[in-house]
Amino acid sequence: MIWHLGIFLFSLAGFAALALAMERHCKHLLRRSLPPPWPALLYWSGWALLAVALALALLAPPWRWSMGLVVWLGWLSLAAAGLAFYFPWWPWQPPAAAVSRKGANARVKPVATGPAAPARGGLRSVIRLATSVALVGLPLATLALIASTPEKPLLRADAVRGKVGPWDFTFAEADDKLPTLAAFGTRMKLYQVRFCDACDQEIRNAYLRLRKPRSRRGAGIVFDGSHWNREVEINLPRNTRADDELWLTVEGKDGSVHQASIPLAAASPAFSTWLRTHGGEASKRP
Repeated sequence: MIWHLGIFLFSLAGFAALALAMERHCKHLLRRSLPPPWPALLYWSGWALLAVALALALLAPPWRWSMGLVVWLGWLSLAAAGLAFYFPWWPWQPPAAAVSRKGANARVKPVATGPAAPARGGLRSVIRLATSVALVGLPLATLALIASTPEKPLLRADAVRGKVGPWDFTFAEADDKLPTLAAFGTRMKLYQVRFCDACDQEIRNAYLRLRKPRSRRGAGIVFDGSHWNREVEINLPRNTRADDELWLTVEGKDGSVHQASIPLAAASPAFSTWLRTHGGEASKRP
């Protein structure tokens, strides 16, 4: 959540600086224009703040280069829209003179008084307050929604990164809980794997099983999906040990087969700890 907040605040500050660098908007916001060299300093500061927001998005561990640009553009749009809609309701605006359209020498129309005037002013105040609350509340609500959204398994800090043959991969369990119990007390666990973009184009199938397969036929359960969405649910038998290994078997489109082992302690830390703690009771329900 801190990354989202930082990107939004830097984007908002950047657009505010760019607005103050323009004489028209500066008079609108401050009721006066700024002398040199302030407009130039604000102009370059605005672009620098937007560049900092972009750097935060691209360097943030959850996204990096793959999703950072998309996140930056999203918060950039929200910050720009917020300022654009808030400008007409800026409280420091000078009151506009009510002049008729007949010319500069025409008589100024008197402002209406009586019961209708306070009502109109009250309605405008309510609209201004509601707009301000909406513009402040929308980013906060978005941040709250992001904070409540669970992190993608393959983007978590505990995801396993390795290499199987010539291909790089990221491997993680779908959740950090103990395996779920299926029929007849079978323990099932869902895992996900992602290969690099270039690697994924060279891979036909990937398989996963507990302990090293004795033959190619026993490579395990094939991962469903392709590219970003490869996942598989495997059985972890009752005799599973804390020091066991998961074996990833990958078949290339050229017919080559490569294998890599992943310690259960790294793939499923909570389950491995439970097995180590309970020892002989591992055959019981976790």
